[in-house]
Amino acid sequence: MALVSTRTYDWQDLADDSITWGGYTEWTGNGVNINGSTGYANLVHTTDAQDLGVSRDFYCTATAISNGTHSFVVKVSDDDLSYTDKDPTTDTLKGRYVKFEVTVVNGSETASLTSIETEFFFNPIEETFDDFSVGATATTLPIARNYSRILNMNYTIKHDVSSLQKFVVAMTDVTKTAPKVISYDLDTWGKVATATTADITIKGFPTMAVSDGNIVVS
Repeated sequence: MALVSTRTYDWQDLADDSITWGGYTEWTGNGVNINGSTGYANLVHTTDAQDLGVSRDFYCTATAISNGTHSFVVKVSDDDLSYTDKDPTTDTLKGRYVKFEVTVVNGSETASLTSIETEFFFNPIEETFDDFSVGATATTLPIARNYSRILNMNYTIKHDVSSLQKFVVAMTDVTKTAPKVISYDLDTWGKVATATTADITIKGFPTMAVSDGNIVVS
């Protein structure tokens, strides 16, 4: 059964507007004159909390079927008492309990919501750069995927075996659009920045976007 929007309509409104209950369209108050206003209320619905077991980082998708224009807000909590609203396209999503608030707008008929489907993901995406030349100054990784944030980086130095332990690759910038790395030679006094070659794997969460009001992974 679909959910529908309602407008506030009380006994005083009934007296002021000289309208009978028979004209109270669908018992929602939508489309009738209430104190001089004839309009259609938005439908706002919040799902029950979903328990992820522990507080954890995640990304998600959410899809609604409605008869209007709809939008989502993700609400997260660690105690199932106090919730914080999150914009999945810009904010970091982390929590144990998650609710989805969907708003349906329809200016010509009673707003209704037929269904909501959501899905959670916890595994990062990754890219590997083989035989990558890491400079003695910060070197930008040529990422091809869209990340909401960078989680970590792993590497394997491509020198001869005798010199593997003397080099280390470190991240100098975890910017999601242009992460940077640098190489150091540990076998020199003062840890000197020295160019090297390495296989580098970077991991992170993908970005989320809005398409037709739904939350999608981009």
